[in-house]
Amino acid sequence: MPFVEDDAWDGTLSVRGVSLRRGIFSPLRRRVWLGTLLSVLGGVLSLAMTDSPSWPETAALPPETAEAADERLVRAQRVCVLEARQSAGELGSSLVIRHRREGELLVVSYFAYWSSERPWGDKPLFVSLAIDAFYSHFMFVLPGIRHAMYGPGDVEGVTIVYRNVSGRLEVVEGFGDDEWHNAVRLEREDLTGRGSETLLLTNVWSHQLGGRGAAQLRGTPDPGVSERCFEGKELVPLTADIAERFWLGTADSPRRARFAWL
Repeated sequence: MPFVEDDAWDGTLSVRGVSLRRGIFSPLRRRVWLGTLLSVLGGVLSLAMTDSPSWPETAALPPETAEAADERLVRAQRVCVLEARQSAGELGSSLVIRHRREGELLVVSYFAYWSSERPWGDKPLFVSLAIDAFYSHFMFVLPGIRHAMYGPGDVEGVTIVYRNVSGRLEVVEGFGDDEWHNAVRLEREDLTGRGSETLLLTNVWSHQLGGRGAAQLRGTPDPGVSERCFEGKELVPLTADIAERFWLGTADSPRRARFAWL
């Protein structure tokens, strides 16, 4: 650059200083982005190399004692999960349960497990593609952000309030969530039909159990509705080990299936 009066080398050094800073920081910025990307990929790869735990299949029934009477009553209650939308993932072979007594009421929570969660079937193609590419499965192959945030598989929950009527449970009401994790109060008519079973409904790709109208849907010959029922040994009491392996959290600090912790 041409010199101006009294500036000596200041202008030249200033320009060279800017060029020098650019020369140093531009590669550094690229390396930071590259390092961040490699860190994400490394984390995802480590998740991919970790074997997913197996959802419990069955558990022995408790002895016929006064202390175990409530558990036996809860596990004798047949529970059916209806799926009204084609979705990814296979429903587990059991439901994990927890219960407590509140006077004449039994409050029972159910955790249901699906092997996968992918957003196909009810959204525009580009939205499903974006969610699936990062949230569900990183680049469609590796475990995605969902796995890193919440843990293996997809665990959803619902809580049902029962009344003990002559040694048989009668549904009073229930609490679940919708696709956006908003609370849904389920009426008795939503949760049971002509029989005495408890009916749970999911009608979204992400498997939340806050669907209404399970009893009415069950009575229609809709080929798109699937159903699986659980009772007895297929209702597995929640343990600390199960909660830890599937990142469920605790009643004081729930991490997944929030409406099964009510």
